[in-house]
Amino acid sequence: MTTQPQSPDQQEIHASSMRLAPDAPGIIPFMEDEIQRFDAEVARFRVGELDNTVFTPFRLRQGVYGQRQADVQMIRVKLPGGIASVAMLEALADVAEHYAPLQKGHITTRENIQFHHIPLEETSAALRLLGQVGLSTREACGNTVRNVVGSPTAGVSPDETFDPTPYLTAYVRFGARHPITQNFPRKFKSAFTGNDKRDEVAAAVQDLTFVSRYQTIDGEPRKGFKVYCGGGTSIMPRLAKPLYEWVSEDDYLRVALAIWTVFNNADILRKNRMMARLKVLIDRIGLDEFRAMVDAELANIGPIDFRPLMTAEEIQRETPPAPPASPNGNDGSPEYRRWLDTNVEPQRQDGYHVVNVKPVRGDLSPEQFRGLASIVRRYTGGKIRTTQEQNLVLRWVPTGYLPDVWQALQALDLAEPGHSHITNVVSCPGTDSCKLGITASMGLAQALRTEMQTWNGLTDDPGVQDIRIKMSGCPNGCGLHHIANIGFHGAAVKGVDGKQIPAYELFLGGNYGDNRVEDSRIGTRVPKIKVPAKLVPSVLKEIVTYYQDNRAHNGERFNDFLDRVGLDDVTAVAARAQEIGHESEAGGEMYFDWERTNQYVLERGEGECAV
Repeated sequence: MTTQPQSPDQQEIHASSMRLAPDAPGIIPFMEDEIQRFDAEVARFRVGELDNTVFTPFRLRQGVYGQRQADVQMIRVKLPGGIASVAMLEALADVAEHYAPLQKGHITTRENIQFHHIPLEETSAALRLLGQVGLSTREACGNTVRNVVGSPTAGVSPDETFDPTPYLTAYVRFGARHPITQNFPRKFKSAFTGNDKRDEVAAAVQDLTFVSRYQTIDGEPRKGFKVYCGGGTSIMPRLAKPLYEWVSEDDYLRVALAIWTVFNNADILRKNRMMARLKVLIDRIGLDEFRAMVDAELANIGPIDFRPLMTAEEIQRETPPAPPASPNGNDGSPEYRRWLDTNVEPQRQDGYHVVNVKPVRGDLSPEQFRGLASIVRRYTGGKIRTTQEQNLVLRWVPTGYLPDVWQALQALDLAEPGHSHITNVVSCPGTDSCKLGITASMGLAQALRTEMQTWNGLTDDPGVQDIRIKMSGCPNGCGLHHIANIGFHGAAVKGVDGKQIPAYELFLGGNYGDNRVEDSRIGTRVPKIKVPAKLVPSVLKEIVTYYQDNRAHNGERFNDFLDRVGLDDVTAVAARAQEIGHESEAGGEMYFDWERTNQYVLERGEGECAV
């Protein structure tokens, strides 16, 4: 296998994108000539001069993605490391207000922000608005290096080995517009974390994850990374495997380039786009052979100076605010105390806190974007971070300002407690916008939230609170349901009249986030069972109640409980729900998906993820 040749145009574009100013407002440089070319290609496409098979991959590399609704687009905004400034929040508000018909932006499980239902001809104006403040959609879609996930507590976590954010910055800049990353066999997902005790980046389901690690050489501690490869979800979920126990900071970009090269040259992956992720290659040839191929490429790659690419003073700078002279004396209400207990954590820097913000279903209105910008400007170090749980994190909040932040979030309807509790249901957009969607997963997410509000104290149980629920509208796993304690993915079953009923397959016992990367695990799919969508809330309650009633002691966690008792009783609960669906009255409630008024029909189009 040989590396695909790099055109002079590709090489020049990549070289231009790496000429960076240290005070650049963002990590990925904005290039006006790319948007001009985008406008020109849109015009050619509209008049029939450019075939869709050529235009679509080009459009995707600009972060503009087709929806299941005709002739409208989703714009996916990259936030490397999840980092956004005040100016970025205000620009996101403007895009939501002026270009998104639904008047909202959506936080994804890759720390992106997405806007939906935008006409193709209006997308370039939105891209320019975003580019002015340092935001980029470049390679947010397509068979490229997707948004690079970072820990929302990087630099402030008490358990962190060292902050990898500057290294993440260099990796993003090195990969963006790189000739070798423009047409991979399939998409490539990466993450950086400085914490091997608390996984905040779903490290085990990434194609490539760098975990900060020191190694003593000649009596001196040297920075480097443990490297994991080959994770992923979808119909063939796999956990990433350790490729190298340690690589020096001087070599980590060389290792990345070598991995990219092996992946790009894997001709066997280009025969079937649906089976073309890095995990498939490693499955086929084995980790040892893959490592040997990476080592062979490394022998041909000279030194790569990462340091000039690390400097991004404006986007990385956080200036802690001085504590207030006289802290606001809050009334000490139970609501405020609960918010403090569930959403606020101390930083390793004395007197400062991380504040977790929990938007409903990851959605933010223009008013919420602007309100958050005001909070970030006044009470934090000047930046906010998105998370894979579709939440937000405020950093560097002084103790004395916590009551003020609470009140400001309340005014924005963003002060809901329990950012990591069972009520923080994670979901992909499903049939709201995705061509591949089978079910209305966002509607189910809201139905589960509504159901849990009726549980009369069940969600106050600490063991129940720790259960994580995630769902996807199809098997592909954009909602990360495979690694949830309780996960669902969209399906369809036939009712008594042969017509279809929206339903979900059930996954139990997945895990990430509690401990080390190696402690992650894929949930067990309950076989041959599909729960009708309208019965999922009641099934969830039965599962959770069964756990609470039968655990060995109050400290027995949900996954440990399942390991001890098995899945038979839980499977029986799901099976009963499936039978109710099969026997339900034709055309009745079961035949309608959540938040839908038309009777359900499975309509799954050809998605653009594999184009």
